Formats: sequence, C-alpha cells, structure tokens
Amino acid sequence: MIKNMMPNLIQKTVVIACSFIFSTSLAFASNHTAVTASLVKSEIDGTVLICQYRTMQQAHFKVLFSNQTCPLSIQVAHKNS
Repeated sequence: MIKNMMPNLIQKTVVIACSFIFSTSLAFASNHTAVTASLVKSEIDGTVLICQYRTMQQAHFKVLFSNQTCPLSIQVAHKNS
C-alpha cells in the first residue's frame, strides 16, 4: 500500500514546490511597473490625427499623420513599485 502512495505523494509534493517557486518569482520579478494610457478619443485636424490617451492621473496626446491609426494604448512612463 505504501508503494502505491509514494508516487502520488511525490507528484503532489513536486507540484506544490513548483507552484510556490513560480508564484514567488513572479512577485519579485521587477521593481518597475509600466504605466499604460488608454485611447479616449481621436480627431483629424487637416493632415494630422490627434490621439488623446488617459491614465488614472493624466491626459496624454500623440500626433500622427491623418493616414495612420491611433494605437489602443501607449506606454507613458515607468513607476517604481
């Protein structure tokens, strides 16, 4: 009976150990967090396209040629966590 339980116990132990290692390594992966702004609206003014983006705290603008398209989000900063 113990012979039948050992492989099952070893397998569960390995799964738990790997889960713990991966979960803690992801938590300490980086001390910088990227700040991303989402597209709020876009407007064409002559030959330029003005894209307005918003984060929780600020508004950002990107000017492109009118034949281009606004990305749905842009990275605007790095923040130390």
